[in-house]
Amino acid sequence: MAAVISKIISMQPSLTVIENEIAQYVMNYSEDVVTSTISAIAKNTNTSEASINRFCKKLGFKGFNSFKVALAQENYYNNMKERGEPEDMTFTSSISRDYRQMILNTSAMLDENTVLQAVAGIKSATRIYIFSTAGTAFAAMELEFKLSMVGLNVKCVTDANSMRMFASGVQSRDLVAVIVPSILMRDIFQAVNICKDRGAKILSITSYDSPKLSSLVDFKFVTSVKIITRNALSLSNSLMFLYVVDVLYSALLNSDKDLRQKKLDSDALLGSNQIIDNYLLEY
Repeated sequence: MAAVISKIISMQPSLTVIENEIAQYVMNYSEDVVTSTISAIAKNTNTSEASINRFCKKLGFKGFNSFKVALAQENYYNNMKERGEPEDMTFTSSISRDYRQMILNTSAMLDENTVLQAVAGIKSATRIYIFSTAGTAFAAMELEFKLSMVGLNVKCVTDANSMRMFASGVQSRDLVAVIVPSILMRDIFQAVNICKDRGAKILSITSYDSPKLSSLVDFKFVTSVKIITRNALSLSNSLMFLYVVDVLYSALLNSDKDLRQKKLDSDALLGSNQIIDNYLLEY
């Protein structure tokens, strides 16, 4: 089941005016799209059948028919889920439901082969740099901590000037992980282009997709955004970045028993230090 609406939202900044017209129609009338012909949708959106097919292919589908199948599956899933929601759902339950939906949509947009390829890239990298900005820095630092726990050479960079400095020293056997809402920000985009030109592998975790990522990034991961939820004003997209970080880290540990042992050794060391601290506090 593909998270079609989440995919459309993630692609909106890179859609043309005509494609945005189609996107808005799909999001507003998804049930009608499933039962309509391509010519009917072209008429309702004042576009053409060719434009609709290009729109579907831009989203990663073979054409309009495969797009409709995925949209129908998503509609069915959402309708079944809504029927199962109790009318007296509490406020805290509604927040939990929204986060579950975001995680399910993010999961649907993850490709397992890309996850495994990214893990192989992480394991083979001489050095790993993590570029991020203030809003997603905590997820970048979490990835830095996790990778350092298994002995990998990793450095997290969140300052724009430092990013340019580190980018100029990146080598062809290095990997650069970019954790940002959108890679199409001036400082980030420039730094990533420098790293790409120097032959480094690029891994991105973003909330917004773009065709430019396909040529710039080797391992692309797109998260669901809070706009799909009922409590969008109060929720954060942050958990989705951590979710993708945890997926990559879990796959990394599952792929290598030596790394798993290093993680256990690190956990034991941290745990023993904590026990000593508690012991001293008792006196």
